[in-house]
Amino acid sequence: MLHAIELTESDGEGTLLELRGDLDVFSLPEMSAALDRVAGLRRPALVDLSGVTFLDVRSAHELMVRSWLHGHHVAFVNPSWQVLASVGACGFGERARFGPAENQTEAAAFPGLPEPA
Repeated sequence: MLHAIELTESDGEGTLLELRGDLDVFSLPEMSAALDRVAGLRRPALVDLSGVTFLDVRSAHELMVRSWLHGHHVAFVNPSWQVLASVGACGFGERARFGPAENQTEAAAFPGLPEPA
């Protein structure tokens, strides 16, 4: 497996979804299902993108749409340079809603979760 999608729920405090590795058309259904679950919880969540090493066009589009639709309770944080490059190449750069790398302020808004790498 070239990717990992790990969902950690904290006791009522929030949720952490970590995306790692190569995210492409083959991992898209699993990534979409995990994002659906996080959005459906209707509570604070972090989606940590620091471990993403490749992001194809469809996956970049999926992340962007999710950040626009669920940005009020799901924070997309710590994008790797590969995420930023893919999002920029797709023309979403100026509309991206990603928290900056090493953003401790957003992490503090989700007590009980580990701090982003």
